[in-house]
Amino acid sequence: MYRYCGFLLLVLSSQVHAWGFTGHKAFCEAAYDLTSATTQKALDAIAAKQGTYHSFAEACTWADDIKKDHQWDWSKHLHYINVSRSETTLHDADCNKGCVLSAIAEQEAKLQQDPQNWQALFFLAHFVGDLHQPLHVSYADDWGGNKTQVTFFGEPANLHGVFDFGIIEHMVGDDWKDFGDHLAKLANKDDASGTPEQWGDESLALTREIYAGYQPHEILGQPYVEQYGPLIEQQIEKGAVRLAKILDQIYNP
Repeated sequence: MYRYCGFLLLVLSSQVHAWGFTGHKAFCEAAYDLTSATTQKALDAIAAKQGTYHSFAEACTWADDIKKDHQWDWSKHLHYINVSRSETTLHDADCNKGCVLSAIAEQEAKLQQDPQNWQALFFLAHFVGDLHQPLHVSYADDWGGNKTQVTFFGEPANLHGVFDFGIIEHMVGDDWKDFGDHLAKLANKDDASGTPEQWGDESLALTREIYAGYQPHEILGQPYVEQYGPLIEQQIEKGAVRLAKILDQIYNP
């Protein structure tokens, strides 16, 4: 596992920042590495034409970057799905007003219709990443961990922020490219199986495990990074394999 020994300032996170910027870039870097050369060429061309980002991997933060612009407020609730604490699997009713699952289906359909639709591409890549962050498939009464206060390496934080970016930044700093390349090398192509609904159930099961081990106002540090760092790596790796398969089906059928 990667280590990062520099100073870490962990602030309260927003619910729309799954994996943080480092994690999302690493996620899409790993997915990019796992796609065919034909797909990579298509992704490079779309990123270059869009012009704001240097690469497809960096463009995977676009869906979070636009939260600063109120014209995109309609998309904020599409980054997650929240359920009651009694649920062990996701249900259609959990997404009746739209959620990350409906967003993935909608953006994939748009991209299949028009593979050059850069907004659909950037949304899709981001939302698949969101789905694999356990605290984005979480409890409504806790706002996906945003209301669960902890101390992380001596700084006030919440559980959502710890999993979004706290653990990742403590592991790798901002070296998203090497982290993504590393996870791609560990990828298991068998992880591509399943549907977004099943992937969401996997994330919910992990969320339930995380909360089962939580103590109120818990003080977290290196042992917590060592405990959950491998889980985060696993989730990013699985999601990257799945996103790569989706992209290859569109750009290199």
